[in-house]
Amino acid sequence: MNQRSLLTLGLLAGIASGKPPNTWLSSAHAYARTRQERDPMGTIVLAVLAGAAMFYAAERGKNPKVSSFYDALIYVSTNLSVGYSDILAKTPAGKSIGSVLMTYGPALAARVFDRPNEARDDAEARARTEAALVGISERLDLILAELRNDRVDG
Repeated sequence: MNQRSLLTLGLLAGIASGKPPNTWLSSAHAYARTRQERDPMGTIVLAVLAGAAMFYAAERGKNPKVSSFYDALIYVSTNLSVGYSDILAKTPAGKSIGSVLMTYGPALAARVFDRPNEARDDAEARARTEAALVGISERLDLILAELRNDRVDG
């Protein structure tokens, strides 16, 4: 798969959505983030397998270090975990795939063992705590105002 083919597939997917580019890119980003939050382990497994299949298709026959799907699997899993590999991409499509893996992979891999929806649950707990603190603050303000009224009246 060459660079034009990859770019064409991406553009066709975006155009098929019927939305402007900034909208479908934002939608794709939101979908990926939501999916990762719901199932971190499943998302990383899917990323490794899909990335390896794409990298193997792009580099097979053009890169002497990629002679099997296993080689592509090692490349992808290494890039996802630490952001680099001892295999270097030779084709434009392989370089694009590697760039995406190296950019987003380490952050994705860092969350692989998180509980599903942990970030959302933590945010909800913080919101409840903040609401409770606001309620306490309002009650303390009322008590302080009452104490000031008693001092003036007394």
